[in-house]
Amino acid sequence: MNKQSYYSNGKLLITGEYLVMNGAYALAVPTLLGQGMSVERNTGMNEYQDDGKLVWESYYNADCWFKANFLLTGMDIVSSTEPERAIYLQKILREAGKLNPEILSGVQSLKIQSSLGFNTEWGLGSSSSLINNIASCFKVDPYQLFFNTQNGSAYDIACAGASGPVFYRLEDGQANVEKAVFNPAFKKNIAFIYSGQKQDSRQSLSNFLARQGSYEFEKGIISEISRELAAASHIQEFSELLDEHEKIMSKVIGMPKVKDDRFSDFPGSIKSLGAWGGDFILAAAEIDFVEIKSYFSTKGLDIVFSFDELVLIPKA
Repeated sequence: MNKQSYYSNGKLLITGEYLVMNGAYALAVPTLLGQGMSVERNTGMNEYQDDGKLVWESYYNADCWFKANFLLTGMDIVSSTEPERAIYLQKILREAGKLNPEILSGVQSLKIQSSLGFNTEWGLGSSSSLINNIASCFKVDPYQLFFNTQNGSAYDIACAGASGPVFYRLEDGQANVEKAVFNPAFKKNIAFIYSGQKQDSRQSLSNFLARQGSYEFEKGIISEISRELAAASHIQEFSELLDEHEKIMSKVIGMPKVKDDRFSDFPGSIKSLGAWGGDFILAAAEIDFVEIKSYFSTKGLDIVFSFDELVLIPKA
């Protein structure tokens, strides 16, 4: 029996949502919460009923929330607790097998256990960290596996294996990743809040792409904001850049700003992160984290992280 372990970070897109698909520079951060995966390869015949199968189990907080069995040859689904999720997983496994057909040579059975460090509803990258882990297991390019199975920009794949914040740009369908310095001196004035609403990022992105705009002017400004936001030295400058970003994207996608829509009395700036209308938001103000957290608690939102609790920063 051969056992190996893999781990990938979660992600948050700080700037550049939607327009990253058009080539805008985006600022993204890997999160301290991620997804682990253990793989047991059996290369000899045994008496267990899982011979010739891939047995998959997904865990969160030690609870198994998804199970599926696949035939190793062809990855046909034998059984699952959630058929739709099994079909999605099958698609990724089949593509990984196509990219490296020899990886399962001599393998009699596989047992894979994935373990999420965050709730799947939060939108912190359960799919991208899964894809990155499977790519590592199958020894294939994670970007190629992503682009062959998904319709996003793959910034989340960049975060999955990053040691800290990155600038990400999609150029002619290729990932361009650059290390970013983003560890504000005023981070005690920043909070990340789960909005309480899960957003289907794939559908949200499909809706945006259907608009077929080039957004050259907006793309340039958003790219500048991404750079300036990472380099901001004061909370006032940081907040002004957030507000400008929200203003531009509100017009681009035709949706109200989240602050105007839900938190108009907040004494600071609020920005949607990733797909608008759900998942996480960023709040920045001249009040400290404890006061920011207290404000959102009054709104019934209690999943609130400080910068240091959520963002992965390289060790000095």
